[in-house]
Amino acid sequence: MDQTEETREAFEKRIVEMFRVLGGPMSEGETKFLRGVQAFIDFAIRNGLSFHATMVYLSHDWNELARYGFDFETPLKKGFWPRVYDFSEKSGNAVGEPEPEQSAR
Repeated sequence: MDQTEETREAFEKRIVEMFRVLGGPMSEGETKFLRGVQAFIDFAIRNGLSFHATMVYLSHDWNELARYGFDFETPLKKGFWPRVYDFSEKSGNAVGEPEPEQSAR
């Protein structure tokens, strides 16, 4: 067995172990939250938000979820609502469209 095979085998073992420890697929709410995070990051980049402002929003949600061991449902039951939870469902009218980029030429 060459080094490449050993590396691939080790990687596959780590993946199997990760799924054993971390469990199966995400819930619908978890998926919606991550889509909201993705949409918010895209919005921040497109519209020139500062890194600081972007991270403040994301860390608000991250910190609350971490407090409950990333059990997504418990903080929601206690009244927490992630800032970016439904961001992926916002339209351009709700969040604004980016200005057309000017050519640097």
